[in-house]
Amino acid sequence: MRHETATSSSREIFGVPAVLAASECTALIRDLTQLWYLTYNQELSDIDGDIELCRRFFDPLARGHSLRERLSQLPATPVELLRSKRGEPLVVNTGENTLIVGVEARILISLLDDLDLEDNYVVLPPRDVAIAEGRALAVYQKWSRARLNQVIALRSGQGREVMQAISVGLVIALLINRSDVPERAVVRWSSGSVEGQRVDTAIHAGAERFAGAISKSRSNRSMGEQRLKGGYALSEARRRLAHRVVVIPNYSDGGELLYIPAKYKEEVISFLGKDLARRPGLTESLLSTGLVQLVEEFRAVAGRLAHESMVFERSADTRAVIKSLTSEFTLARQESD
Repeated sequence: MRHETATSSSREIFGVPAVLAASECTALIRDLTQLWYLTYNQELSDIDGDIELCRRFFDPLARGHSLRERLSQLPATPVELLRSKRGEPLVVNTGENTLIVGVEARILISLLDDLDLEDNYVVLPPRDVAIAEGRALAVYQKWSRARLNQVIALRSGQGREVMQAISVGLVIALLINRSDVPERAVVRWSSGSVEGQRVDTAIHAGAERFAGAISKSRSNRSMGEQRLKGGYALSEARRRLAHRVVVIPNYSDGGELLYIPAKYKEEVISFLGKDLARRPGLTESLLSTGLVQLVEEFRAVAGRLAHESMVFERSADTRAVIKSLTSEFTLARQESD
């Protein structure tokens, strides 16, 4: 393709002129292809798969330790490639005479491969340049939103993993205790306090029985993690349910108040029912057994909270919670079949 306009000649893509001598284009493809192999230790393949491979170094969520480990394993870049002076964003110098390439390089290789190199000069069409730049931008936008998308998925019950059984049981225990207003909240005492240990034991008792009934493969966590202050189960519940599980300071008695606001009660029950329905081995019968055991254990140890004025369970309300939760589970399972 011949040199067409002055406008085209002034354009660039990823720092490379949109007008190239055919020899420059050939050299660029050769250098980028060699750098690709040095970076990823494999030949070029399907462009979509190759771009995904670029996450190894360019994923914004990659851990620093992992990146340091991967960078340390890279081979030194040959001197002739170091002398080419190709810069960012096409080529990244990681120090110690090592260059790597990523998304921009892979897209540019694909673009250059489609050009006709029979003429002395080639022009990258403005439309193709725009498409290539847009593709790179879309990749980075997707990667940068990955954490946000994960959080949204967890909050909506659409995360890849179901909620931990012990965390589900703990939330159900709060619902059964009618802890839906500050006046009926459970107090989260400081870790290590005598009051905190009694509260933790009572609230977790029903949750543990429930988890044991519905999940045979769950991992056993230490007693140190079975607490409301800094414990795993509540942390997981709050991570999934976000604003629907509230913790506020208790200015009168110290500690913190833990409850599920009444306006979110049905929403939480629906969330739990749908999340439980995603467990392939969980049947309605098994769920019912787990709920019965949760209530039995909760009532058996409820006296430990009586003197703290934290027991608010009522049979009629408990039956209503169980009925609603079971209905949500059954409906979600039917919709997924």
